[in-house]
Amino acid sequence: MLNWMLGIIPTIVVLGILVLVHEWGHFIACRLSGVRVEKFSIGFGPAIFTWKGKETDYILSLIPFGGYVKPAGDSAEDLKERSIKPDDYLAQGVVKRFFIIFSGAFMNYVLGFLLFIVVFFVGHPVVSSVIGGLVDGYPAQEAHLEVGDRVVEVKGKPVKTWVELTDIIQEGEGEKLDLAFERAGKRYTASLTPTVDEATTIFGETKCVARIGIYPSQDAYLIERFGFFESVGKASSTLLDFTATTYKAIFYLVTGKLSLRNLTGPVGIMAMTSRTARLGIIYLTQLTAILSISLAIFNLLPFPALDGGHILFLAVEALRKKPIRFETQERVTQAGFVLLIVLMVVVMYNDIVRLDLVNKVKNSSFVTKVQGLLNKG
Repeated sequence: MLNWMLGIIPTIVVLGILVLVHEWGHFIACRLSGVRVEKFSIGFGPAIFTWKGKETDYILSLIPFGGYVKPAGDSAEDLKERSIKPDDYLAQGVVKRFFIIFSGAFMNYVLGFLLFIVVFFVGHPVVSSVIGGLVDGYPAQEAHLEVGDRVVEVKGKPVKTWVELTDIIQEGEGEKLDLAFERAGKRYTASLTPTVDEATTIFGETKCVARIGIYPSQDAYLIERFGFFESVGKASSTLLDFTATTYKAIFYLVTGKLSLRNLTGPVGIMAMTSRTARLGIIYLTQLTAILSISLAIFNLLPFPALDGGHILFLAVEALRKKPIRFETQERVTQAGFVLLIVLMVVVMYNDIVRLDLVNKVKNSSFVTKVQGLLNKG
């Protein structure tokens, strides 16, 4: 039970930060647009703590997985009993409303970008070029490479990390290459021709991959650091690559080429965050950056009940020169919310099955003790 509690604390902290930054983006955009904010809540459900500001009620709620900003006059319900005011959300033009809606996801992008800069600047562990194992029948074994050898050069190019090593091997597309490695403090060379195999990517695509039949050591890591400006560049490229890969995955999900089983929900995120927190703060920082960007991308999807759905309504309003009826927007949003709940349940079920949580809970010491007490009774 104690391990479970220690595991959920990092998740609450990380998600709390992501939600706070997201809602703060909406809040600041409202202020800059002259819109009064009635409520700013971190979490849902019953309020644990409330502080009344000059215009806004700041709330900390019981359920930490989410939050919301409530602008004044943001629905037809708000305006049933009073006339619209200049500081109401619906009194603003399309551009200002877009700015308010978009700013939450934008701030998550900014947070992810800044955290990636920290990771690259402070230094993060990467797998080194030390061989951890050999695959039978592949060129590395035939060239008499051994476990523990450190590859230092491939095709005349120095290498330190496993990514550098594999990138050079694969770019040759099976061409013969010279490889230098260190063993017991001495330098050796070997010539070998990679085997080209067909491999399946996470998107189900088949591609040809050059391999020499080695895999990395799980115990050999390097701390990779970059200067500040280089870290900014690395963070930018990482942000773009991750965004492109995520949108590609979403496209494959929509077209049925990728299964919903590949999605990770709150249960999977909690397990992942718990494991990552045990590895150290820099690992947790990197995961937080990834989750922040993922939250931004997810929120900007043009789906009802998400920020992207509201932006879609604004786009239609801009084209029609008049807003969609409030009742229609509310019905579509409610239907979208129901679909999101169904999707969340499916993803959570997949997480539970994938992580084998039912058996783990059954076999936990806490459950065993409870069962023992009940049997005694």
